[in-house]
Amino acid sequence: MRTCCGVIVVALVAAACSGAVVVEESSSDSEGSSVESSSTARAAPTTDPSTTAPPTTVPSTTAAPTTVPPRSPVVLGFAGDSAFTNGLETRDPFGQITDLLSRPDFMVINLETAVADPNVGSPPVAKQFLFRSPPAALDLVVAAGIDGVTLGNNHALDFGAAALEQTLDELDARGIARVGAGRTEQEAYEPLIVDVGDWTIGIVSFSRVPCDWSASGENVRPQIAWACPPFQDQADATVLRAIEQSDVTIVAVHGGEEGVLCPSDFMVELEEHWAELGADVVIDGHPHVLQGLTTYGETLVAHSTGNFAFPPARGISANSAIIEVLVSEGGVELRIVPVRADGGVLRPPTDDQRVEIIDQMNRYSRGVLVEPDGSVTVDSEAVGDCG
Repeated sequence: MRTCCGVIVVALVAAACSGAVVVEESSSDSEGSSVESSSTARAAPTTDPSTTAPPTTVPSTTAAPTTVPPRSPVVLGFAGDSAFTNGLETRDPFGQITDLLSRPDFMVINLETAVADPNVGSPPVAKQFLFRSPPAALDLVVAAGIDGVTLGNNHALDFGAAALEQTLDELDARGIARVGAGRTEQEAYEPLIVDVGDWTIGIVSFSRVPCDWSASGENVRPQIAWACPPFQDQADATVLRAIEQSDVTIVAVHGGEEGVLCPSDFMVELEEHWAELGADVVIDGHPHVLQGLTTYGETLVAHSTGNFAFPPARGISANSAIIEVLVSEGGVELRIVPVRADGGVLRPPTDDQRVEIIDQMNRYSRGVLVEPDGSVTVDSEAVGDCG
């Protein structure tokens, strides 16, 4: 549309300048005498054919064809579950990988915690795990080069609407983009539309867990954007708005079974659904382990980003990665940047750990292959353990 408009503007300018000749006529006073301006005086016309000037031919001007230059590629980064609990904010969780976090043109993490003062809010439901992080932790997010967060998850409301409202205020005060939660239901379902370089990117964020409370169809937790069955139409409308307003659309869905390396059936159905709707990339989280990749038509899918700045991360749950989405005129590609998240303190992996992370992703991927350098290629013969 932008290219089309540019051509139209050029055509209109060309039409205005394409040989039109403006002739200024002399005026006369009430008595019929000629009135001439000193700057526009003209000779009286003559009837002598020999002195008649030949007609002037004005060459027409044809607008030169315009060529719209290709847009420069951009890189988007997405990483997993982050919660600055148990004093993680005092242990410099991002300090060892700031170069990796600042490499994407727009970097997003899943903020799976309320960010509020200790006296703000209270748990609305009894849960085994409740996450509240100090506001100062968001200063580390900014310093690390992280640009945005997804909030459509099962811990953003751990301390109720009041704590979530402070979370939103703290993010806004620091200029951190957010999506997936809001003070109202309408705000929660609003897609994030952001210009990155010459590209308009649409990001949406939903939670698919827990859905047991929503069986009645009544949304009693309107501050979160849900992808539970009773609210599927609402989620679909959000995705379609993002597609309509952007060049590339990424859908982030929080759901699946924790600790399982293959995607849950209901998450696969959702991924296929978003692909049919027209999403370019689907990136999931919640299992707390790094799962594999796949494709549905032209849609690229990362089943689970795993843990990121998350204190409980240990062993295989500390295998993590930044999922880079490369956007160019040639299309959309993925690249995997392995990291380790031991105890939530992120660092580059050793050579052996890097190989282990890539092997893990290949083992649980289907239809794609992660190369040793992290680039992702489509390979229809690649069939991993998840079938």
